[in-house]
This record gives sequence, structure tokens and C-alpha cells, in this order.
Amino acid sequence: GFKVNIGKFELQPGGMLHYSIHAPDGNAMWGRAIYREILPQTKLVWINSFSDKEGGIRPHPMSKDPWPLQLLTTVSFAAEGSKTRVTITWVPFDSNAVERATFEAGRGSMAMGWTGTLDQLTLFLSANP
Repeated sequence: GFKVNIGKFELQPGGMLHYSIHAPDGNAMWGRAIYREILPQTKLVWINSFSDKEGGIRPHPMSKDPWPLQLLTTVSFAAEGSKTRVTITWVPFDSNAVERATFEAGRGSMAMGWTGTLDQLTLFLSANP
């Protein structure tokens, strides 16, 4: 399957997460996050971008249409009894109308990615209470 490598992880405002995802065929895709806000047990906010090996911002490697170079990601956590509600907001940041339209048209594929990630988190948390 796919393998994720973390090159840098600085969980602090202004800090960077720099990572690569390697496909079974050996191809790699790089990404980065620059953290803006961290409120423990409440909220994480970061700017997400596709990247290169050095951590620079790069265009979406698989999109033929103009894709936003940066996405504002907000993940909020709210206690609901013995469970936690996780709300994710992902919107284009510093983008033009064409980039925003491409982003909206691709929303379904992004939902699959987020769902897969959260499914993995659920399995991890259930195995590590």
C-alpha cells in the first residue's frame, strides 16, 4: 500500500509538517502544512499545500485544471458525552475564482481522502484507548 514518511514535524504556530506519500509503484507526492493556530483539545488550523522535497510550494501534481496552491484547514474538536465531534473545514486560501471552482468540483474526491484518514484514526484510537 501507500507509505507516509514524515520529514519534519513542528507542532507549534509557524511550525511545519513536511511529508511524502509513496505509492506502491515508487512514485512520491510531497505535502506540507504550516501551523497557524493550536488550541489543545479544541482546534488546529494550518495552511496545507502540495510541496517538493525541500518544502517549497508546488502545484497539485495530478490536476489538469488550476488548483489552489494553498488551502486553509481548520479541524475543531467538541466533546459530546463520551465521544468527540470532529469538524473539518477546508477552503482555498489566497486563490482566484478559477482555482476555487476547480477545488469545488473536486470536493468529492477530497471527502474520500479525509474519510480514509479519519477511518484510520478511528482504528488506531480503538486499538490504543
